[in-house]
Amino acid sequence: MIRLLLLLTFLLHTLHAEESTYPFIGITGSIQTMDLQPIVTAAPNRLNNPESADSTTFGIQYGVQTRDYRTIFTYENTSDFQTLDVGVDYIFMDDIFGTSKARPYIGATIGYIMYDESTIVDYNENTIVANEAKAINTSISTSDGYYGLDAGFIFYITDSIDLDIGYHYYFVDRLEPLNTMSGFSFSLHYFY
Repeated sequence: MIRLLLLLTFLLHTLHAEESTYPFIGITGSIQTMDLQPIVTAAPNRLNNPESADSTTFGIQYGVQTRDYRTIFTYENTSDFQTLDVGVDYIFMDDIFGTSKARPYIGATIGYIMYDESTIVDYNENTIVANEAKAINTSISTSDGYYGLDAGFIFYITDSIDLDIGYHYYFVDRLEPLNTMSGFSFSLHYFY
């Protein structure tokens, strides 16, 4: 996964090497909704599994922007999980808005999530107990990759500071009980 992130970053930077680039650092906050898969077991061992869990994350960002594209590395952390991802956004519709003070974007993101082990073990407790009764060793994964889409608006507050308000929807394939992550993010970037 790390190799894929590095390769993607290298390719995106070389595609627009002739354009002016604007590096930036930033802080971000997100309101995440984690959609959870239901646990299907027989009573009496059934866990109370909510359909979703909400959390607020905070993180740091580093990125490079050109006139039409930007690449952003983001690290976010909360008590339940940590994420590291890279996103590529296409900034469009400047002609419609007639100003560069507000610019919409769409993009794609790939990343890696490390979830709290106790939460994953709690959700998979019935599988672990059933396998122990059969003398089968159960390996529970607490990390996995994810991918998804994002969209939002960039508001240029000054020449060196922007505010990014976006929405994201990510798919988590093999990390039970996580199914998807979605939510809104708010970021402040400083261009240097």
